[in-house]
Amino acid sequence: MLKRLTIKNYILIDSLTIEFDKGLSVITGETGAGKSILVGALGLLAGAKPDTKNISPGATKSIIEGAFDISKLSIEKIFEENDIDYEDETIIRREINENGKSRAFVNDTPVTVSFLKELSNHILEIHSQHQNLLLADNSFQLDAVDIYSSNAQLLQQYQTHYTAYQQAQKQLKQLIAQHEQAKQEEEYIKFVVAQLQEASLKDGEDVELEEEQNQLSHAEEIKEALYKSSTLFDDEEGVISKLSTIASEIKSINKKVKTGELSERIESLYIEAKDIASEVSSMAEATVYDPDRLQQVEERLSLIYTLQKRYSKTDVASLLQYQKELEDKLQTIDGGEEAIKELQNEIASLKNRLTESAKKLSKARQQGGEQFAEALENMARPLSLPNINFKVEWESTEDFTENGTERAIYTFSANKNMPLTPLSKSASGGEISRMMLCVKAMIAANRTMPVMLFDEIDSGISGETAGKVGKIMAEMAADMQIIVITHLPQVAAKGANHYNISKQDIADRTIATVRQLTDEERVAEVARMMSDGELTPAALSLATQLLTQNN
Repeated sequence: MLKRLTIKNYILIDSLTIEFDKGLSVITGETGAGKSILVGALGLLAGAKPDTKNISPGATKSIIEGAFDISKLSIEKIFEENDIDYEDETIIRREINENGKSRAFVNDTPVTVSFLKELSNHILEIHSQHQNLLLADNSFQLDAVDIYSSNAQLLQQYQTHYTAYQQAQKQLKQLIAQHEQAKQEEEYIKFVVAQLQEASLKDGEDVELEEEQNQLSHAEEIKEALYKSSTLFDDEEGVISKLSTIASEIKSINKKVKTGELSERIESLYIEAKDIASEVSSMAEATVYDPDRLQQVEERLSLIYTLQKRYSKTDVASLLQYQKELEDKLQTIDGGEEAIKELQNEIASLKNRLTESAKKLSKARQQGGEQFAEALENMARPLSLPNINFKVEWESTEDFTENGTERAIYTFSANKNMPLTPLSKSASGGEISRMMLCVKAMIAANRTMPVMLFDEIDSGISGETAGKVGKIMAEMAADMQIIVITHLPQVAAKGANHYNISKQDIADRTIATVRQLTDEERVAEVARMMSDGELTPAALSLATQLLTQNN
């Protein structure tokens, strides 16, 4: 419920705090006193678009703040999903600056306007006269029947199947498109794979071939260098001969001077030199100029370089990876038709489940629609609609929709022996207003909406009908907080709490004030409403009688 509403610098209100209580609260005031200000303020808390023209003259910003008791709503998850602290008494604040920018806060945490709208869907409903047009909207008509008939679980089951069916169809469409595209590329892919397979590439062979090409291209230079090196090791004046002489000289003085490990080190050098000489000689013998092998290597490298350039690859490893990817793609193409067939079978199964779910929902709606129509007629007849004839008719949709396979059409006649026609074409504004109130009352019990504001929904009615409209709202207030802005004394007298809004001139401007009335003040206000402002003894007596009857 709305516990407290604070308004600062908004239109005619400088600063105002209203404490609300549970049950039916009525707000009255003379025409033009500013009752719509409260509607606009609450609308801003529900995410309505702000207007800088509504900032009070001389102020730089407007502030609207509402304190709501949401302890019985079980909507903690919404707060958790949006990383906002949950409080049983939640504070919603909206600030509108003169530069046109606005900010919104929930429990002092900045939030988006879209979050305000989402949150308000659970805690506040504002019903103004223009909302009566919703009664002619097929979507609203369907929702009302579903809420009244407690079809939420059946609708949720249907929507779960519908979502799965839609997603599978989307997946099938994508799979078919991918398969068709792949089929178009199949011949090219096969050509590339055949070319790469024929090349029989081996990982790293490009590096080995480049090294071999380098050796073969310079074979004569390499052989000559190796031969010269071998000669420097092995001739009479070569390294090995000299190391042998050095070893003999050092050995001859071993008994005359301590040479330590010197002899062993020289001996090691001598052995290592002989080993190197042998290896150099072997390399020189093995190095031959082989133009045939060089041609083979260069042709193989040319093939590799051509493939790399053709397919924009840098080495054999990347070519082999590309070959594997294409081979895998061919396998996917080969199995694509099977995957499509499997998904089509799955879709057929999903459609069967969806169809069964739709039938159950349709049956419940048919039954609920009859009960809904009967309840609406019974509630509307006392509201100056004694001959009302109302029926919910059903029209099948061409295909599955998010909300089922039918749309609801409210048909109506206010007179005897007149054919039923769509409500939007046959009902007057006053009739629609009264029927909308009935619909709101009928579905209220099956909703968890804690606060509902009616803005002059009783417009166009009077007398006994007005009293019955007030009774309906008082009955609704047993399960939720109802706030109604009214100009009818019969409705005002039904309220558990009564607020009056008035205007007064101060200095060079006009301001609006709102205050809760005492019992005595209520008598005077209801009397004013009954006598066009003149507090006659008769009006006061009637007002006292009316308030006594209702309380």
